[in-house]
Amino acid sequence: LRSRGLGDVYKRQKDGNKDIVIQNICENYMGHYLYLTPKYYEKVYGEKPEYNTVLFSVQDNYTREQMEEAGEKVLARDEVLSLSYMKDIEKRLNDMLKSLNLVIIVLIVSAGMLAFVVLYNLANINITERVREIATINVLGFYDGETSAYIYRENLISTLVGIIVGLVAGKILHYFVVITSEVDLVLFNRQLVWWAYVLGALLTLAFAFIVNLVLHFKLKKIDMVESLKSVE
Repeated sequence: LRSRGLGDVYKRQKDGNKDIVIQNICENYMGHYLYLTPKYYEKVYGEKPEYNTVLFSVQDNYTREQMEEAGEKVLARDEVLSLSYMKDIEKRLNDMLKSLNLVIIVLIVSAGMLAFVVLYNLANINITERVREIATINVLGFYDGETSAYIYRENLISTLVGIIVGLVAGKILHYFVVITSEVDLVLFNRQLVWWAYVLGALLTLAFAFIVNLVLHFKLKKIDMVESLKSVE
């Protein structure tokens, strides 16, 4: 259904259909439905509604076998044409979402690898361009850990800036991806939980730590003598 807003008249073009007033709008995560009270239906169509679907629930402690047994008894009645279980519909929806989980995992792994490559290349370029400076620091008596921390600070600042910008831009990108991937019959949850932000920040920090660990061994291999002898 499409409506111009609350209280607007929903008009359908086919002959025989009636104009109705939309009093409220609800969200259906699967399917599209129009809900009419029996009195309003009778007011619009001038006759009492004829029900062709019955929704009933069972106790929570019912097993699958008990539900199927009850379903067979219902299907045995002449006026019943078909029967469906909400558990089966839920299972089909979960199976569809599981296929999306694989895509999400691939995107997360790809984003992590991209973060690692970007951080490593930035730090590697930084080290390459400042070999003489780093060698001078070592000659002055700095320990390996102090020399590494000299480079780590810049790498950490770049990581923190990337996290802040990524959390803001990620919110917008997440909303765009969700509304783009939605189909007419399925509505996805567009809310982000707080731990998603925390997890994203922690993953980025973890990759930055791995990069710093790799660069620590590279900094230890810098030849101080040869670096100081090189021509500007």
